[in-house]
Amino acid sequence: MNQSLPLLTPLRGIAALMVVLFHARLLLFPQWMESIAGHTQLIENGYLWVDLFFILSGLVLAHVYGKTFTDSHRRTVGYGRFLWLRLTRVYPLYLVTLLLLVGWELYKARHGVGFYAGPLFKMWEWEGMAPFGSPFTPIEALPSAFLLLQVVTDQGLTWNFAAWSLSVEWISYLLFPLLIPLAVTRSRWSHLAPLLALTVLAFIVHSRGTLDVTSGALAVGRGVSEFVLGLWLLPRVKTARQWPMMQRDLPLLLAFVLPFVLMQFTMTPPLTLLLIGAYVLLIWIAAAQGERQSPLLRLLDNRFTNWLGDLSYSIYLLHALVLLTGCELIHYLAPEFTAWWYGQTDPLLGVVATLLMLGVLIVLSAMSYHFFERPLQRRLRRVGQARQPALEQAL
Repeated sequence: MNQSLPLLTPLRGIAALMVVLFHARLLLFPQWMESIAGHTQLIENGYLWVDLFFILSGLVLAHVYGKTFTDSHRRTVGYGRFLWLRLTRVYPLYLVTLLLLVGWELYKARHGVGFYAGPLFKMWEWEGMAPFGSPFTPIEALPSAFLLLQVVTDQGLTWNFAAWSLSVEWISYLLFPLLIPLAVTRSRWSHLAPLLALTVLAFIVHSRGTLDVTSGALAVGRGVSEFVLGLWLLPRVKTARQWPMMQRDLPLLLAFVLPFVLMQFTMTPPLTLLLIGAYVLLIWIAAAQGERQSPLLRLLDNRFTNWLGDLSYSIYLLHALVLLTGCELIHYLAPEFTAWWYGQTDPLLGVVATLLMLGVLIVLSAMSYHFFERPLQRRLRRVGQARQPALEQAL
């Protein structure tokens, strides 16, 4: 358990799995997509769990580095070192996924294999597109993808399509020294920060009708605004820890359930903004939890949920390969199987296939996290002599 910011790691795991299901509805079980949406919009609204990631990131980085960037007497990590530390966490696995995707496209080009992603993409006339020619894999998007700048070049959903948010996250890191005063100072600007952030988000949802923007200035505004909300939360979390109400199960339970309830409905601009507010409320209450014995806390914050949270970044980046490349590979090796699969209508088969996919994804993510990401991260972080906060080891 993270004693300083409890429950946030499990929340990352939940959010990552919900994003996976959002994309799986297009590639793994499109034949049940409309049926599920007729009962609940929970999976259709799964793209909005990325917004929880942005708020969480702002809060956690403010907690770890806040004093470092605002107190000259406690500066143990400079700007360059901060960027290096973040790069060692986010870039190695991303680079591996990108190289694997490029390698698969090269294989397809050599063997004359066209794009395939199931019946929905066939209906959209994507099937059979040449390697390096589909909207997911344009060769002209590779330079910006390698530089993590795909979101500013209007190529957010290219190559590892989940990494558009990583591109926005990297921009937030670059702006971090300018934004961090919002989290550690008591000024008029810090009080205006949530209002400005919500104004940007309101502009996006009212101009586009949705918060599902993944390229261009609006996507950057979406992620950076929510990152700012996370920064702004830090002093409020510290204050709330002193409130007896925060050490009861009912506020935590209501805050945890509220986003799931809101996501049952078709998202409108007001409902979308209400959901962002629900995320802020959930993170605020979760981070303010203290040491206490509670069945609810044991359910939400235990060894397994923390383990899933630790794997959340791996799950998030690898699921694009498991779903899209996996679909193409299976169709290439056994086209009769994919034809049979997309003709199935038994919901139980869909549940079994989804659990199997999640199992494979979690195993691959665990292998990546324990045997590649963390060992390489430790080696790369030995570069340079600057000290680093202990909590950075968990990021």
